[in-house]
Amino acid sequence: MLLKRVRPVRGRCARSAILHMALLGAVVVLLLPSGAAATKYAGSFMENGGGARALGMGGAFTAVADDPSATFWNPAGLATLQDREILLMHSERFGDLIDRDFIAYTQPVSWSIFGGESAGIGLSLIRLGIDDIPFTDHLEGLLDTDGDGTVSDEELRGLFNYQDQIQYKSDQEFGLLFSYGEQLGSWLAGGSLKFVRQSVGPYSSLGVGFDLGFLRPRIWKSLDFGIKFQDITTTYLSWSTGRNELITPAVVPGLAWNSEFPDWNMNLVVAASAETRFDNRRAADEWWGGSVSANPHLGLEVGFSRKVFLRGGFDSGFEAGNITAGAGFRLNPLTVDYAYAGDMLDIDEVTHRISLSVRF
Repeated sequence: MLLKRVRPVRGRCARSAILHMALLGAVVVLLLPSGAAATKYAGSFMENGGGARALGMGGAFTAVADDPSATFWNPAGLATLQDREILLMHSERFGDLIDRDFIAYTQPVSWSIFGGESAGIGLSLIRLGIDDIPFTDHLEGLLDTDGDGTVSDEELRGLFNYQDQIQYKSDQEFGLLFSYGEQLGSWLAGGSLKFVRQSVGPYSSLGVGFDLGFLRPRIWKSLDFGIKFQDITTTYLSWSTGRNELITPAVVPGLAWNSEFPDWNMNLVVAASAETRFDNRRAADEWWGGSVSANPHLGLEVGFSRKVFLRGGFDSGFEAGNITAGAGFRLNPLTVDYAYAGDMLDIDEVTHRISLSVRF
C-alpha cells in the first residue's frame, strides 16, 4: 500500500472512509458465529489497559484517549497527539500477588494512509506476571494409588506427603500492539494490530487480533464521542496443548464532557463508557441479558493550571474494584500519575498503579 503525503480531506471522501470502516466494525461483530468456541475471560489480562490516569478515571477513557495509553483505549486518539511521548506504568494487584506493566511509545507522523489531515503511530506492550504457581502434574502417578487414571479428592489428600516435590513456576502473559490513528475530517479513526503470548509453566499460547476505534470531538458542544470495536476479527489463541481459545469481539462506546473555567484556571473532564460483550458472562458483569453483558465505567478529572490533577471513578466488571481514585502532577516534559483501586477480593489488599510519561 502506498502512503500519501498529508493533505486535507473534505466532504464526501472523508465521510465515505469513516462510513466504510464503521460498517466494517459493525458487520464483523454482528456476523460473528454464535458457536460456543469462545472462551470466557480468555486474554483477560489485557482488559484493564494501561496508564494510571485512565485507570484512576475508572477506565472511562474511550472518548478521552489523548495520551500514549490511547494505543489500548482507542487508537483513533493517536491522530491528534503533537509530540513524541513514552509512558511507563507499573501496577501491583492484590498486594504483590500480581505484577502488571504497560509501556507505550507514540509519535505524530508526516504521512497518512488515507490522505487525512494528521496521523500518529504507537507501539505498546502489556505484561502480567504471577510467580510461585504450584504444579503437581508430575505427581499424578504417585497420587493415583488405585491406578484408575484419575486422582480423586481422597487421593489428593496424599499431596501433603509430597510437598517437597511440588514444582513452582510462573505465569507470563504479553500483549504487543502496533497502533495507527488518522484524522479524517471531523472524525478520528485508528486501529491496533495485537499479538498475544501467554505461558504458564511448560504450556504456552500464541494469538493475533485487531482493534478498531473512532473519535468525534465536539459532537455536540463540549461533548466528545468515541467507540472502540475490540478484537473485531476475533482473537485466536492457540495453545501448545492443542487447545484453542477465542477472544470474542467487544464494543465500547463512550462519551466525555470537557469544560474550562478560565477564571479559576481549572478544567473538568467527565467521562463514561460501557464495555459490551457477547460471550455469555452473565452475572459476572454488571448488566446482562442472555449472552450479552456490559460493564459501565465512569470517570472524573479536575485539573488545576494544567499541572495538578485529581481523579475518581467507578470501574465495574470482572476483577474490578468499583471505586477508583488517582492524582497526577505535570512539570513539562514529565508527568507522574497515580491510581488506586479498592480491595477486589475482600482479602484486605488494594491495588496501586503508578505511571510516568515523558514528552520529547
